[in-house]
Amino acid sequence: MAKSKSKEKPKKKKDSPNGRGLFLILVRWAWFLTLLGLISFIAMMLLVSASNLPNTEELENPKYDIASQVLSSDNEELGRYFVKNRNWATFKDLNPYLVDCLISTEDERFYKHSGIDARGTMRAVAFMGKKGGASTITQQLAKLFFTDRSSNLKEWMIAIRFEKRYTKQEIISMYLNKVDFLYSAHGIGSAAETYFDKDQKRLTIDEAATLIGMLKNPSYYNPKRFPERALKRRNVVLGQLLRNGKLTKTEFDKLKVLPLDASKFTRRKNFTGLAPYFQAELTKWLKDLLDSDKYLKEDGSKYDIFSDGLKIYTTIDTRMQKHAEDAVSNHMSALQSKFFDRWEGKDPWTYKADKRQQSIRRSSLNRSVWESDRYAKLRRKYLTKISQKISAEIDDVRLWDGDIRRMLKEETSKGHLTELVKRKDISRDQASVYKEILASPHYSSLKKRWNLFQSVVKKEFNKKRKLRVFAYNDKGYEYKTMTPLDSIKYHKMHMQIGSLGIEPSTGHVKTWVGGIDYSYFKFDHIQNNRQIGSTFKPFVYASTILHQAMSPCDRVKDIKYSIPARDPHFGLLEKWEPANYDNKYSGEAITLKDALKASKNTISVWLMKQLKNPAIVRDLAEDMGISKSKIPNQPAICLGAADLSVMDMTGAYQTFANDGVHIRPTFVTRIEDKNGKVIYTDVPDSYRALPQDYNYVMVDMLKHAVGGQQHLLQSTFGGKTGTTNDYVDGWFMGITPDLVVGTWVGGEDSWIKFMSIGDGAGSKMARPYYLDFMQRLELDKSIRFDTSAQFSIPEETRVSWDCEVYDEIIKANDLKKKELEEALEDEFEEDFDEELEEELDEFEEG
Repeated sequence: MAKSKSKEKPKKKKDSPNGRGLFLILVRWAWFLTLLGLISFIAMMLLVSASNLPNTEELENPKYDIASQVLSSDNEELGRYFVKNRNWATFKDLNPYLVDCLISTEDERFYKHSGIDARGTMRAVAFMGKKGGASTITQQLAKLFFTDRSSNLKEWMIAIRFEKRYTKQEIISMYLNKVDFLYSAHGIGSAAETYFDKDQKRLTIDEAATLIGMLKNPSYYNPKRFPERALKRRNVVLGQLLRNGKLTKTEFDKLKVLPLDASKFTRRKNFTGLAPYFQAELTKWLKDLLDSDKYLKEDGSKYDIFSDGLKIYTTIDTRMQKHAEDAVSNHMSALQSKFFDRWEGKDPWTYKADKRQQSIRRSSLNRSVWESDRYAKLRRKYLTKISQKISAEIDDVRLWDGDIRRMLKEETSKGHLTELVKRKDISRDQASVYKEILASPHYSSLKKRWNLFQSVVKKEFNKKRKLRVFAYNDKGYEYKTMTPLDSIKYHKMHMQIGSLGIEPSTGHVKTWVGGIDYSYFKFDHIQNNRQIGSTFKPFVYASTILHQAMSPCDRVKDIKYSIPARDPHFGLLEKWEPANYDNKYSGEAITLKDALKASKNTISVWLMKQLKNPAIVRDLAEDMGISKSKIPNQPAICLGAADLSVMDMTGAYQTFANDGVHIRPTFVTRIEDKNGKVIYTDVPDSYRALPQDYNYVMVDMLKHAVGGQQHLLQSTFGGKTGTTNDYVDGWFMGITPDLVVGTWVGGEDSWIKFMSIGDGAGSKMARPYYLDFMQRLELDKSIRFDTSAQFSIPEETRVSWDCEVYDEIIKANDLKKKELEEALEDEFEEDFDEELEEELDEFEEG
């Protein structure tokens, strides 16, 4: 029987031992690596936490260098002090366009994360940054503050800490205030001013998009240098606004075709804009003030005006200041044209100068060469290396030009240094250092380099080239072909001005013009002492009227008066007999009023003789704000033989315009820190210097002194001109009830001057500026200058200023005196009347 085939069952496949083992190994490694990564992450977090992370204090008080603002009395910004030009903007003050652009472009989920955007980070990793970066606004802020500690992990941790300590709005504000937009524009406020010349609040949406677009790379997307790139980037930002629903398609299409306008780009610098001389002087004043321990920060450190974000409230009125600067340009340009015309074909450095004067003038010119940037640059090139070698081997070395010249002189004239020590021109230690250098192997190299340097200087400063020089035009400069030496002479031949305007009732400085142009002429002529001429005479007249009970209507003969040698009141060694400026004398008796108007030197000398002591005048001047240490104790002060500043004189004349009450001039009312805390407040310093009635007598005399000029202004005004010897200095002091203006005009060097009284008098050099300036103020309706204001007339007075009334009184008194004398004569012939004699004595005393 055949065996039936049994059906074979398929055998079950056994798992491969090798495959299963590999799977288990992979699982174990996955868990191991995950655990290791977690442990490593925790360890790294702990390590980072314990390492160089910013502490709580740094996070809560991050350091910003904030520019200090100088504000005017009419609430305009005059200027800023800064290392980094940062103008702080709080979130509530931020332009909404800026906030929308920032979030839409830099961090769309800003309000949804806590400092780190996990989704953004994963996307950045997956697409290698091609579809957006991982860094949030908070992370970028962390990087801005702590760049020296940057690593992704630290950046994350700092960002998380920021999110815990600050609101989202504060983080946006901090970020936009911290970013650097190039050209010293730190923060969005300064960026808006630099690129668009406006406050960030007034930025249009396309302008806001331009600035936010720069954040990706400020240099690459710089609108000034690369407008095409900046335009494309701006449109990317606008596209993000569209994507996030902040713009409609229609709005986007209109905005993206707008051109990028960079025409208003303005790089901000210190001491630009209005009142640059004032800003520069204010810097010195602030540094001195804040150097005092009286004005310290809460942590005990001193304020820094360049980084602490102070607000300095000044008394300057920008509208008045603008008129003052415009009047300077108008008057001084005409005066300069006349000056160049008068000096055509003549060299002020040699003209009518003896050998001594030529030497003085040449030395002054050389100093200007040595102080120039061109000279300094050449000096660094030729002398820096050898100077460093000598300094490395010899202690206490100083190698200024003068030091090198002394050593060269010692080499050719042995004993020169010893003579300098005897004359105390140098110390013994200095002489020892010089001798050590002379004996060193480096001296020959120093000498060679010095001689080479001098020959190059001579060649460079006498080589003609196209140079940019100052000019009275819209640009403030022009190009001329001349040598650098001629350029220095050209600039030194410019007449300068110093003018100050003070509100008499407060002492507030309203205008400050220290020169014709700060860009080219840095020297401020407000605090500079110059001889004052006849502008000092009113102090002599006031002293005599006050102390000698005289009237402005009293008459004195216009003849020569002298103070003899060894006069016990003055102690002069020689006879002093000054002349009138024109050397003419009428011989007639003229009133003090007319004598001041005509500026008669003869009458001033007579008045000084009546006073018998210059100290009386010096005391009054000090009461009116001028330190008497600056006024010589000599009778010649009655003619203005004193060197005083525009500040001194304007502050003193303020007393006349303020009813005889002197108020110390001030130009800062208060200072606030960056948080608005007041750290300084001005306290007015005022006191009566002259009785009201005697003061008005002087006001009336000053009004009389301007004579026929009165009709040129709508305002009631008085004033006094001053002209010094050889027409070196021209002055005009003008007063109105609401403004006192002191003005000096002249050259920086005494030989830069006009050559005749017709050109160089104060009435020609200074007074026209005053009239021009005041006319501008009167026409400006925004200032509301009160042209109807009058000087206060006292109700009671001890002295008459109306000469017609005074003459009538004198005539009546003379008649009364004659009658009494005749009556007394008759009594002598009869019986003596004691009562009548007493009446005559009393009358004469009265």
